[in-house]
Amino acid sequence: MKKRVTIQTICLLAGVFLLLAAAVLLIAWQVNIRTAERQARYCADTLQQLIPEPQDAVLEQRRDNTMSVLSVDGTDFVGLLELPRYASVLPVGNEWGKPNRYPCRFGGSIYDGSMQIGGTTQKGQYDFYRELSVGDTVRYTDAEGNRYTFTITSLRYEKHADQAALQQKKAPLTLFIKNVYALEYLIVSCELSHKTE
Repeated sequence: MKKRVTIQTICLLAGVFLLLAAAVLLIAWQVNIRTAERQARYCADTLQQLIPEPQDAVLEQRRDNTMSVLSVDGTDFVGLLELPRYASVLPVGNEWGKPNRYPCRFGGSIYDGSMQIGGTTQKGQYDFYRELSVGDTVRYTDAEGNRYTFTITSLRYEKHADQAALQQKKAPLTLFIKNVYALEYLIVSCELSHKTE
């Protein structure tokens, strides 16, 4: 009888401990999400102040396709990505590979029509990704204030976001969005648009 009570007590305590641990993890996750959202907003606001007044630009052949960067608190950014329909202005980091709280350039350059920008569905990035649709306007403003306007022409889901998947449909601007809750990516192809909003 005593042994049975001890096993029940241990199981009960273990269950309480697991519930408390889950609650702590949930709270930490929520705090991290809010922090990431605030940091992305701060970086975007700071970049808007640092970037010269945006001017509509067209892609032209250049001798040098290197993109200028602006630094915010020690992190280099190559520009801003806007999706006006969703009131979204996102900073675009220059360095891929670190766990970032904002979208980052994966490869290419805006100037030669090979730019690839990756992000996630976390709050403060592309949390509205399921609402994206063909025809949406996307704007990219570089660190020098050149603003390029694109239209989403294709949306497709893939299991990977490697170069084969990203280059399956050649586009001057490709966005890819990792669903943090599932093992899938949304690949968004964008073509240059001649309309301005």
